[in-house]
Amino acid sequence: MYIIAIVVLACLNIFQFFNGSRQSQKIETQGTEINELQKIQSELDQEYQAALNSLEEMKGENAVLDSLIDTQKAELAAQKDKINNLIWSKKELTKAKEELKKMTVSVTQYMTEIDNLKQQNMTLSADNQQLTAKVDEVQKTNTQILEEKAVVTKEKETLAKDNEVLGSKVDLASAVKINKIDVRGYAVKKDGKLKEKSKGKDMDILKICFTTEVNQVTPSGQKKFYVRLLNPQGETISMDNKGSGVLTNKMNNTQVRYTTSGEITYKNEETNACIDWSLPEGLPKGDYAIELFNNGYQVGKSKFRIK
Repeated sequence: MYIIAIVVLACLNIFQFFNGSRQSQKIETQGTEINELQKIQSELDQEYQAALNSLEEMKGENAVLDSLIDTQKAELAAQKDKINNLIWSKKELTKAKEELKKMTVSVTQYMTEIDNLKQQNMTLSADNQQLTAKVDEVQKTNTQILEEKAVVTKEKETLAKDNEVLGSKVDLASAVKINKIDVRGYAVKKDGKLKEKSKGKDMDILKICFTTEVNQVTPSGQKKFYVRLLNPQGETISMDNKGSGVLTNKMNNTQVRYTTSGEITYKNEETNACIDWSLPEGLPKGDYAIELFNNGYQVGKSKFRIK
């Protein structure tokens, strides 16, 4: 029994020896695996942080690039989480290393893509500068054109005013002035002959006779004169059915009503002429005024009395 006990103890010692050796080997293997996992984790952290720093340094160029960089950072974070899962949850070091290499390639691609976009932006910026310069040049040219147009318009307006003034002077110089005005009233007899009347109630026709001045400026020919009669109250006597109307006084550019009008033949010499106005009824007694207009200007005036 002692011998059997000794043999059993010996066997137990041998078993424990071999079992302890296996445990030590297992612990050593696990330690090696943990070291490898930590090494890959460290590489992952370094690569990830370096990529984040590089991407962050490239921000600030413009909103489009900043948005792209934020998207790339989110993709990197997703890749990092995937590798972390392979390292610590599944212990798949080979796949973790492959994913780490893919992440490194992705970072390189991101950087290349961003550099290309920055280069395109620089090209676009240069093009924009050229375009801006051309726009500025066109605007400058347009401004010069507008300034020149304004000068031309001002000169045109000045010329128009000068022409208007000159035209007014020419019109005034062309007007045939009146030296003498004689107004008489007549009654029409049954045989058609006229008989002079001094009382307004007996008058059928008012004959306005006048003598013109010599005017060598105006061309000879038919000249129209407008007669304006003013009653004792200073009101213009006018009846549209008897030839009355409105003319423009070019001296002050005002509208003036006239009583009647008539044409005479003018030959650039002193001319005697008359304009008749048929009265619808006699005229009240009192002091009357008369004005004659030619070419838009008042060329003569006088007064007469009706008994």
